[in-house]
Amino acid sequence: DKEPLTVSLNANGQIYLQNTEIAVEELVPKLKAITEARQGAEERIFVRGDRQLDYGTVMKVMGRISAAGFRRVALVTETEQQASAR
Repeated sequence: DKEPLTVSLNANGQIYLQNTEIAVEELVPKLKAITEARQGAEERIFVRGDRQLDYGTVMKVMGRISAAGFRRVALVTETEQQASAR
C-alpha cells in the first residue's frame, strides 16, 4: 500500500496537503491530480485537525473530500500520552 495522503488543519484553519499550504478550493482538484498521477488503488487520506480548531471546520473539509468520491478518508487522533508530551 502507498503512503496515505495527509490533510492537516492548523489552529488558524489553514489547510496543508502533506506539508504544503493549500486553499480549500484547490484541495479536491489537487487530490484528484495526485490520484491520477499515482495510477493505482484508491488513495487513503488522513485528516488531522489542531485540537484548538473548531470540530465543524474539520468535518467540512472531510465532507468536501468525501463528496468528491474519496472513500478511504480517516480522521487521525492523538492519544492522551502524545498530547501530554507536547
